[in-house]
Order: sequence, then C-alpha cells, then structure tokens
Amino acid sequence: MVEFDTVFYVVVAGSFLAAVCNAAFSVGGALIVLAVTSAVLPVAAIVPIHSTLLIGSTSSRILLFWRHIDWKITFSFLVGSIVAVAIASRIYMELPDTIIATAIGILMLGAIWLPEISWRPKLKHPWTIVGFIHSFVSTLFAYGALLHAIILHTGLKRRQIVGTMAACLTGMGLFKIAAYTAGGFNYEPYLAMIAFSIAAAFLGTWVGKLVIDRVSETLFRRVFRILVTVTAIRLFYTGVINS
Repeated sequence: MVEFDTVFYVVVAGSFLAAVCNAAFSVGGALIVLAVTSAVLPVAAIVPIHSTLLIGSTSSRILLFWRHIDWKITFSFLVGSIVAVAIASRIYMELPDTIIATAIGILMLGAIWLPEISWRPKLKHPWTIVGFIHSFVSTLFAYGALLHAIILHTGLKRRQIVGTMAACLTGMGLFKIAAYTAGGFNYEPYLAMIAFSIAAAFLGTWVGKLVIDRVSETLFRRVFRILVTVTAIRLFYTGVINS
C-alpha cells in the first residue's frame, strides 16, 4: 500500500516543478530535485533516488523534442558516461554520509553562484570527454553541471538543446540506476514515490512545453537561486555538524 506522507508529496511536487523548469528553460530541474530530496530523504539515498526521479523528466522530453535531438552529440556523450558511471558508482558506495552531504552542498552553491562557464573545449569531438567528466561528478554527487555549460556554446537552438540534453541525461540516468543497484542500494522502499514522481514529471514536461515562451526567465532564476542556496547551506551545515 502506498504511504502518502509528507515526504511523498514533497518529492512528487518537486519532480513536477523540476520537469516544468527543464522543459521551459532547459535548466534547473536537476538542482530542484536535488534540493527537494536533500530536504526530506536520508543522505545516503539522495544521489541514487535523484537519478530515478530525473528519468521521468528527461525521458518525456525525449518524446516531445525527438526531432530536435542531435544524436551525434548524444552517442559520443554516452560512451564517456558509461565508463565514468562504472568507476564512480564503486567509489560512491564507500563514501560516508558526511562527505556526501558536504560535497553536495558545496556543489550546489558553486553551481548557483559561480559565473557561467564561457569556455568550450578546443577539440573536434569533445563529447566523450564531457560525458566522462559530467557523469563521474554526477554519479558521486548527483549534479554534473558540465554538459549544460558546454552545450550552450554549440550553436544549437533552444529546442535542440532541450532534446539533446534529455537524451544524454536519460542514458546517463539509466547507467547510474543500474550501477547503484549492482552496488547494493535498495530502491524497493521508494518505488511508489518514484513511480508517482515520474508520472508527475511527464505532466510537468507537457506544461513546460506549453509555457516555454511565456514564462519570465528572470523571475524563475531569482526564485530558483534562493531555493537552491537555502537548501545547499542546510545540507552543508548537516555535513559539517555530523563530521
């Protein structure tokens, strides 16, 4: 029987909001899910659960933006991703909760306050390297960040960025879930919450596509920055206090 407690409602609502933001702005969803799960779930479950919750948002964006996906970038990214996940998942399963909490808090603060990266690799085919680095960090601490920073400088249009990122992140997410499961993480207590969150993400993606050109990105970024900052400080504090 599904337990409809506060954690359930918060995570499902967070998944819906994250999907709306991802579809409308191609950014923000991963950090929103990370902020929500960090607030209500045990530290050890944050990263593995984060991967499952994003699958609904990213896979639904594949369906809605299929014809805009750049498959050359996607396949190159996933080659690096599968190698990185295999290595980093083994490391993650050995990390203490204090290190995970502190590192996620620092990563979130850095992602939200550091200047945007304007650099792009001076390589003809950088996407395997980007896939490795992004997936390695993401497997350890849930948020990789590098893909979005680099893909903005490819010349792809807005819908191409949304679709291509969705394909890359869906593949990476499936790799991560398989790796955490193989490493011993038990998803069973969270299955109902994950299922409802994925359904909410599909609805959120549809809503996000409807408002993609109608929502103020400036207002979104202000509210988003406050939310992520408060959550990151709390998580960082938790990690330091418990160390």
